[in-house]
Amino acid sequence: MDSTALLEAVSGWIASHPGWAGWLVFIIALGESLVIVGLFVPGAVLMFAVGALVGGGMLELWPTLAWAAAGAVAGDGISYWIGRHYHDRLRYMWPFRRYPALFERGERFFLRHGGKSILFGRFVGPVRPVIPLVAGMMDMPVWRFFLVNLLSALLWAPAYILPGAVFSSSLGMATEVAGRMAVLLVVLFTLLLATLWLARALFHLLQPRANPVIAGILGWSRRHPLVGGVAEALLDPNHPEARGLAILAALLFAGTMASALLVGAVLGSQWLENLNLLIHNSLQQLRTPWADQIMVLGTWFGDGYPLILLLLAAAGWLWWRGDRLAPFHLLAAAACAELTVLLLKWLTAIDRPMALYRGVNAYSFPSGHTAMSTVIYGMLAIVVAGSLPVARRWWVYGAAGLLVVLVGFSRLYLGAHWFSDVLGGFALGGAWAALFGIAYRRHFPGPRGGFSVRGFGLVLLATLLVTLFWGMTRVEQEVRRYAPVRVVQQLESDLWWSGAWRELPAYRLDLRSLHDHPMTIQWAGDLGVLREVLEGAGWRSPPRFDAAHLLLLLNPRIDAALLPVPPQVNDGRHEALRLVRFATEEERLLVLRLWPTDKVLQPGGQALWYGNVSWLRFSRMAGLFTVAHTMKDFKEPLEIFVRDVSETGGVLYRVVRRAEVLRKRGWDGRVILLRRAVPAPPAAPPGAAEGR
Repeated sequence: MDSTALLEAVSGWIASHPGWAGWLVFIIALGESLVIVGLFVPGAVLMFAVGALVGGGMLELWPTLAWAAAGAVAGDGISYWIGRHYHDRLRYMWPFRRYPALFERGERFFLRHGGKSILFGRFVGPVRPVIPLVAGMMDMPVWRFFLVNLLSALLWAPAYILPGAVFSSSLGMATEVAGRMAVLLVVLFTLLLATLWLARALFHLLQPRANPVIAGILGWSRRHPLVGGVAEALLDPNHPEARGLAILAALLFAGTMASALLVGAVLGSQWLENLNLLIHNSLQQLRTPWADQIMVLGTWFGDGYPLILLLLAAAGWLWWRGDRLAPFHLLAAAACAELTVLLLKWLTAIDRPMALYRGVNAYSFPSGHTAMSTVIYGMLAIVVAGSLPVARRWWVYGAAGLLVVLVGFSRLYLGAHWFSDVLGGFALGGAWAALFGIAYRRHFPGPRGGFSVRGFGLVLLATLLVTLFWGMTRVEQEVRRYAPVRVVQQLESDLWWSGAWRELPAYRLDLRSLHDHPMTIQWAGDLGVLREVLEGAGWRSPPRFDAAHLLLLLNPRIDAALLPVPPQVNDGRHEALRLVRFATEEERLLVLRLWPTDKVLQPGGQALWYGNVSWLRFSRMAGLFTVAHTMKDFKEPLEIFVRDVSETGGVLYRVVRRAEVLRKRGWDGRVILLRRAVPAPPAAPPGAAEGR
């Protein structure tokens, strides 16, 4: 059973047997801390699952922390007793004799840190289960061991459980606001994590194999003198940086081949076109207003002006430090990549998913943002990596990869490019970065005088921060620029009132097939009119959902009336009207939400809105912070809303019912249609003449 299946099984069992949950947490913590056994117990994963159940409200925080700490103390205590009782005989006893290297690492760790190793070792995976055993074998005083053991357990329990609790609560809030947002965050986090893993894996795969590859290529080049000179110039083993050059040469070859194959596929492949449409449509289904803001910031790191600023800052610092060739290679790589991008756009002339630019940039393939960010961030990584120890270089390439992947993913999410465009940008930018990286490494094989990794890194970081703050001032403008195009439909007002109201979706459009939030209200007219009517019945606008009010959620004792109401997403948009009404019970509010539709009623050009009214309950999670969630009862809130509307007046309403929807607990299919009441003209006084 893998960790994921085990995680699901344990989570399901705890949710079904809350009375035994404390003992299970104790056993997990004990097994994770027990000598040898801890090597096979995925304690971090399981304790994260326990934390997720705490964040979900299934387990109480403080008792769970106590059970976990007690299990950790017991596990380390048993290991200590075994070591103190058997001493060196353990080395020859089963199953301990099968792990001599583990004993050696534990002894070195204990001798280096002494009693503090009990505290540190609990957080160090490879030696965690053996440190208490070694402490017992070396006769560490009992009182001292248990004092440090207790302290380490009290630190370990929240360190392993609270991340799961925070993650669960955050994901629950994201799901409340928008299930799309939750899915997008998981997808993006997984993609960035995979990027780091791939950077590390490729580096460790290619680095030790570089010498045999170099020897093979040089042997082949000697038999083919026509092209052998080029290969020998690139991969001369006498060059101090031959391994790094071999890796860059491999990337150059791969990027060139990928670019050529993609050009051919883009120009004549139906399957690639279908894949482009599938990925494009899937990501457009995940769009939300907050995610739009994040993604326009992501794409900003690949925009022209920020990249030029970064390029000039890096080149200027290198020139000032006496490096004349690095600025030339940086600028030349960027210029060649830009020219190639423009040439390929002109040759392929493929339309973008949405119209954004004019001239040759109106075409799609390849993605200029992706190609330029790949070549510039890639070249900067090559310049920095040359002055680092070999073991640390993959971190630099990984950091560059994170930025590049973020830019590429943002272009797909915003609908600015097809998937093949982004792949082409990666390949093209990678090829140019590898080519000029090879040329640069030929002249500067390693650390050079005047170059400071820390100084250069600070320049790059400061420039990226300036870029970030610059981009934050343009977020609203860029969000409007990348907004999806919506087609407005005309609908006769009488038709809507008599039956065309059924054309609007029955449920909030977030994730497909969830059908958790029915759309129980439709309003024709100005939202200000409806707001004025409802304010007369006690409805009001809630506190803004901003950073200042979000801090109130960290106060578990605050009055619910002072808490902000999280917005929700329908069809990629936040509600245009959000009003609340206090209930007699504490900790819950009535919330009215109305979203725009793509329909306009004629005559009069009245906007049509739809939404629902629901209970919003505030729950105190783990006694530390407050989380809001929508309750599943939509019948009672609608009845209260109808009563308020009827008592206030000024609005005509009609209660209808959806007979075709699947009935669910909490909604009976009723929908209320509302429009402004038109006052009757005043009666003419007796004897008055008719106007002509």
